Amino acid sequence: MTVVTKKLTLGDFTVESLGVEYPDYFQGYGVWGSDYSDCCYGIGDTEAEALEDCLEMMAQSGRIDLDDDAERRIREEFGNADDSVTAADELGIDADSESEESEGFANFPAYWHVGIKWNVREEQRLQRVRKIPNLSPLRYEEYCAVERDGNGYSKRWGYVRHADGSASYGDFKETDWPESAESYVSGLSDDCEESNEIYFYVPYASGSDYSGSTVEKANAKVFEETYGSEEWVHSVYGGHSTYAVAVGLTGLLTCADDTFEAICEALEGLADYPLLDEEAHSALEMELSDEAWDSWVKGNFTRALDKAFEDNAEFEWPDDSTLRKFFEDKREEANEYWFNEGYGPDMYVRIDEIVKGITFDDVEKWAIRYKVSWVDVGAESEVFYRESDAKGLVDKLRATGFDGASYRSVLSPNHPILSETESTDTE
Repeated sequence: MTVVTKKLTLGDFTVESLGVEYPDYFQGYGVWGSDYSDCCYGIGDTEAEALEDCLEMMAQSGRIDLDDDAERRIREEFGNADDSVTAADELGIDADSESEESEGFANFPAYWHVGIKWNVREEQRLQRVRKIPNLSPLRYEEYCAVERDGNGYSKRWGYVRHADGSASYGDFKETDWPESAESYVSGLSDDCEESNEIYFYVPYASGSDYSGSTVEKANAKVFEETYGSEEWVHSVYGGHSTYAVAVGLTGLLTCADDTFEAICEALEGLADYPLLDEEAHSALEMELSDEAWDSWVKGNFTRALDKAFEDNAEFEWPDDSTLRKFFEDKREEANEYWFNEGYGPDMYVRIDEIVKGITFDDVEKWAIRYKVSWVDVGAESEVFYRESDAKGLVDKLRATGFDGASYRSVLSPNHPILSETESTDTE
């Protein structure tokens, strides 16, 4: 196994000048009673030398990667380190004199001391992630071709333990959280068969055709749209349209501070209110309602109306947008609402309850009417509800000499749209 050689990152810290102390009197420097996990101190003849020595000790500790950015942060926090006042100057001792005090200082010199206490960023992040409710650690195992020959054919098969892009729901297995970020990072490998990566599903963001609801579906969509560009955020798929979102722990522990903070706040917020974005949820339910209308609601609605008023007339229904408006208006009048049952993302509506409140006059206002026109002694016209009836009369009139007979589709004078729509003449 090839281990990834990655040092951890500086998190919260405090850097302080401890003043001048003789070695025999220095009481030490530790993390007891503080919120920090690590510390070191440096000494020097000046404060600036002590700061340099402290940074060197910090780098030698091997706990973190003391890169340029970390060093810059520490120096900015400390401020200007004095490089002119020596420890002897601070104690008021003339190091060049021959006094007893100066001789004693030469034998037992004092030093400036500078100390740093810090936390490892990845350790802090891991502790926070582990406290987020409803997160369960997962490992990844996909059995696939891990080596190919020169012609591109599968040469060797094995288990890949690192998700790359979209991943199958069945390839994630339960595991345990790492004891520490240090032990976790030190055990990672760049070998896809030995990566030891850990993942977790975003809570309230998974489902299928038979589980979850529009809430889960909206959460998955919002999270993927917001963070899906991160290579460690994976869209998960499975049978029966199973979906989920998996987050790689390594990526979350090492990402930019603003990304980590935003994701943790989102995940923590789900424990109190399991919806990431109300507007996105409403938009999704509208989209799914449109799909349901096209799939089955429109057909069931018109069939229910045909059955309810079969003794009154046979109707042809208007274009889809007009019929949908009629449906939505009557739905609101009946105080019926689109709803999701929570056993998948599909939307439903109680058509029978809506039809109960619809009268023949309502239908007659919205249904298509065909107006036949011809000239006899004067202008004549007759209205039909079916195009076949209107066409039949036109054909009969023309056969008997009324060559100008024609028909067009019109709206009822009481139609809510209050306008006529022209249609092509029969010729």
